[in-house]
Amino acid sequence: MPVYAPTRPDFDAIVVWAGFGGIYMCKKLTDQGLSVKVIEAAPDVGGTWYWTRYPGALSER
Repeated sequence: MPVYAPTRPDFDAIVVWAGFGGIYMCKKLTDQGLSVKVIEAAPDVGGTWYWTRYPGALSER
């Protein structure tokens, strides 16, 4: 059975989902000097704003 040595990731933090909250968290973490990996199901950022378009709306609230 092969033995694998543990490897270190190329990032300090993972942010799951790139909606408003995920983008904000990514900004706060990078402001602190951390490297961040963002995981998003959609082909682009935006969360609800990616999946549901609101013509003319600037924010969901």
